[in-house]
Amino acid sequence: MNIKNIAIIILTLGLISHVQANEYDVTEVSKLMASYEQLGRFNGAITIKKDDKIIYSRGYGSANVKTEVNNDSDKVFAIGSISKQFTASAILLLAQQGKLSLADPIATYLPYYQNEVGQKATIYQLLTHTAGIPDPMDTGKGIDGDNDPLMHEKTLPVTKKSLIDSFKDLPNSFEPGSRYEYTNTGYILLADIIERASGKTYADYLKTYLFEPAGMKNTSASRPDNSPLLVESYSGIGSDKVHTTKIDNSWLVGAASLYSTTGDLFKWVDAMNAHKIFKDKKFDYLLSNPVDLRRNNEFYGYGMEMTTLWGQKAYRHDGATAGTVADFIYLPERNITIIIYMNHVHNVSNIDLSIDMRKKIIQQVSGILLAHKTPDIVSLVSNNTIDLQQYVGRYAFDDDHQIAITLKDNTLKINTIGLKNWTLYNLAQVTHLPPDQFTDTATKLFNLLNTNELTKLAEIFDEQMASAPLDVFQGFWQQLEAELGALESHYSFSKSNDNDEIQQRLIFEKGIVDMSVFFDKDGKIKGIQNSSPIPKEENGFTSKLLSIEGDKLLIDGYVIKQHQDLILKFTRNNKNQITGFSYNQMVEHQAIKQ
Repeated sequence: MNIKNIAIIILTLGLISHVQANEYDVTEVSKLMASYEQLGRFNGAITIKKDDKIIYSRGYGSANVKTEVNNDSDKVFAIGSISKQFTASAILLLAQQGKLSLADPIATYLPYYQNEVGQKATIYQLLTHTAGIPDPMDTGKGIDGDNDPLMHEKTLPVTKKSLIDSFKDLPNSFEPGSRYEYTNTGYILLADIIERASGKTYADYLKTYLFEPAGMKNTSASRPDNSPLLVESYSGIGSDKVHTTKIDNSWLVGAASLYSTTGDLFKWVDAMNAHKIFKDKKFDYLLSNPVDLRRNNEFYGYGMEMTTLWGQKAYRHDGATAGTVADFIYLPERNITIIIYMNHVHNVSNIDLSIDMRKKIIQQVSGILLAHKTPDIVSLVSNNTIDLQQYVGRYAFDDDHQIAITLKDNTLKINTIGLKNWTLYNLAQVTHLPPDQFTDTATKLFNLLNTNELTKLAEIFDEQMASAPLDVFQGFWQQLEAELGALESHYSFSKSNDNDEIQQRLIFEKGIVDMSVFFDKDGKIKGIQNSSPIPKEENGFTSKLLSIEGDKLLIDGYVIKQHQDLILKFTRNNKNQITGFSYNQMVEHQAIKQ
């Protein structure tokens, strides 16, 4: 690489701008998405339809790394919980056909729910997540197939009976109808009700009564493994991408099992509004009797949420499966539909970061379309004037915490050194928590795992965690040790405001792992979740630095496994020599050049 090819980043301030003559000029959308792509932030596709016209359609990155097929709007992707609106529509259609009533107790159709819950909970409550049936699938541990021993079973087929048996006899989370709590189990039961009321399989009923009338030729209730259009999914942003092991569809039928394309989802909206599905209803039928979520004027109807974007009514639902996140937004007052999917996401234990990024993109894109707002854009351009050598050197925050900036192959790298174990997560920000009930319990957890005293885990686990086989936790720990060597030290470094979560930094011989430990109200551990390991290089943890305008360098947030980038602001003396840098991450930190 020569100096002319060095990339710098220019940060464009978010200012209000007016679009050109075309009310829906998508030039700014194109600039925004290009910036995400150039920084490795976005791999997927986004398509926008206004009335009968596609006004923006673009794929970014690979749909299949092995075959080198690129993403675009014609690709078939896992839509996750966007599937719920189709399950709901099938139930509504059966109601119109007189084969069931939304007011019916679920015991009317489900012989295995003849208990008190089955007699009280109604089909309407399943549709609106108000039945109170617990969701044992939602463990909070992430889903990453072979890389996650706690969730490995979901990559294998399961019978409908076995799946339903896993939750049908559990005590209800709350009295049916008393409140809202989003679950997958309600929609799994709805799929079974569809089959029992119609006499058809779930897949056949949706194909006959929903997909075919809408002209949705590339939508299916199972993974189309032989389709050349199929999008594969990957975990890991940056250099640590891995192909994601798929959840078997048998775990998700009714809740999140469908595959589709952006084009077919547009056809679905058009078909609903053209009365091809319901003779006298349009798309807003899905929001005809919603429950109030009691947050920011949001409501949940039949497999669809109603909210507002920039003052406009919006019908939407998102979806997330292993390695893929997606969003479906329909703005009825503007007749605009936005479909987005990402198939390269954060390592699954941190998939919330990819979900947050998808939400941010939707907010920015809708802001351009609806409010003529130009978002903050970080974009790459070439520059041949920057002198990278001037930043090279050792910088000290204190005697214990130092960093070294080096230059190799025209690329700056920042390496943590010094007497204390620390990483680019927080640079010099030391946030050790004092001992208390939670930090002591979390510390005991990792001591027991490290010393293989697994039988003592039952003392600190809640009932659900204690029921897991001990070899699951042993395998989980052995996997970490195989990759990172022996555990050297660990400490607590953050806690939730509700005192139900504490984070531990585990420092192994060859790298670090951050783990969240979740507690119930009695102080027992109810779950653990880990970030992807950060490998250790030589005597510290290294990341690339990207040059930005002026005396600023940016540490790519996705490289350091954080959601936000970290900008270092360099200082100079009257001789124009660099004397140190500062950065602000909750508090101001200063480093002096040695």
